[in-house]
Amino acid sequence: MIERLLAAGASPETLAGLDVGDLIDMSGDMQLAEGLDRTLEQLLEETGCSRDDVEPIYRVLGLSIDALAGFGDGDVALVSMITADTSGILDTIGSQLLRIAGVNSSRLAEAAVAAYVQDVEPRLHADTGVLDEADVLAAADENAFASSMAVALGEQLPTIFRHHMWTAVRRQRVSQDGVPSPEIIRLAVGFVDLVGFTSLSNHVSAAELIATIEEFEVRAFEAATRHGARIVKSIGDEVMVAGPDLASVAATALELIAGVSSDPSVAPRGGVSSGEILFRLGDYYGPVVNLASRLTAEAVPGEVLTDQEADAGEGVMFNPAGRRTLKGFSAPVRVWSIEPLGD
Repeated sequence: MIERLLAAGASPETLAGLDVGDLIDMSGDMQLAEGLDRTLEQLLEETGCSRDDVEPIYRVLGLSIDALAGFGDGDVALVSMITADTSGILDTIGSQLLRIAGVNSSRLAEAAVAAYVQDVEPRLHADTGVLDEADVLAAADENAFASSMAVALGEQLPTIFRHHMWTAVRRQRVSQDGVPSPEIIRLAVGFVDLVGFTSLSNHVSAAELIATIEEFEVRAFEAATRHGARIVKSIGDEVMVAGPDLASVAATALELIAGVSSDPSVAPRGGVSSGEILFRLGDYYGPVVNLASRLTAEAVPGEVLTDQEADAGEGVMFNPAGRRTLKGFSAPVRVWSIEPLGD
């Protein structure tokens, strides 16, 4: 690692002045900055843009151009594409898409950093808790490798995005067939949250709490994909599910309910509904969504509630659960409890 740092231009004097943490950090920083060899001035000259042209692009992405390591070929392509557009497409949807790309890229980056700090670093010196010279070099190499893997994954995102675009377009064509306006989509939505999570967070370690959330999210994403639904978002101890019909969302919720949590004091519950929903930038709004959320809060641990008696697939039954007075709804709502047959 030392040889690599020297070959990359780090002086012996600089390396001698680094403490252990700085050396490990530098090994990762070099991987992340590789290829970002243009200054801002060079980027502006190459694209024929001014700072006033470029700065708003990065601001929408959630980035400050003065805080970046540098700029690469991708930056040139991005700035050139946006500033050269004369079709008006980027003016109408470009800012929205850039903002979503920035938010999700930021989340991916934060997740990658957290994975390294919480998993890789503790393993490197779990036995002694102190880094000797060999440990320092191993940690630097591990940091460099983790950073290079993160960059490599980022380079594959265009392929992943194309697959998701293909799938999203086909979902949209089905769910917007015959809708009254382009802001409306016909879908089923649901929420599943963990009852007891707040109490759990008060008496377990941070590592145990994260393990519970990770287990829940992994099961949610796998269940949704298996049943033809998708996870719209996850917020701590709750996930939002959307699918083409009540069957797909109910099946996802029921699978999460049936799953065994690593902590028996935490139990999932859910609420689902379907109908015409407002949608924007991959998220959903309106009375149907609010109803699904209210039904989730009304459910007891281990229960999935719905306001509709429908065909939710084989092996599922609807048990009448009376009428409920729900916040935000003027009249009591008739409710069913969805359960697997044989329970």
